[in-house]
Amino acid sequence: MKIKFNDPAEFERLENDAIDGALIYDDFPPEEYKYFSKLAKLGYMNRHKGWSIEICEAKQEEFKKQYYKEKSHNNRFTELSHQVQQNILAGSESIRKIYKAETEEEILKNALQAIEAMTGENGFYDRITNKLKNMQIIKISKK
Repeated sequence: MKIKFNDPAEFERLENDAIDGALIYDDFPPEEYKYFSKLAKLGYMNRHKGWSIEICEAKQEEFKKQYYKEKSHNNRFTELSHQVQQNILAGSESIRKIYKAETEEEILKNALQAIEAMTGENGFYDRITNKLKNMQIIKISKK
């Protein structure tokens, strides 16, 4: 069963279970494991060390903010990694087209597209083709 961490009701239930010491979070993803582990310790401190509800609630808010910050960072990293992979694939496709090209224009067009994809520099193709057109070196059609 996949846990829906983005469902507010489910997340709250998990938080309560962790605080009560009833949640098994061993197989959770890293950010969730860390957060729910802290909540379990917080519940322990409340039950066995006499920490007040106010202190525990303040700590829980602090832990939750840290959790969301780490989760956001991880999501950005995942999105960036995905974009890099897409750029590599697009660059590889352009390189394949270079090998199949039959004119200098096709070779140059695909080489510029490969550079743009692999460097992630959006607009590289357009800037360089405009520069070459202004220099009246070549005529290149749109992508």
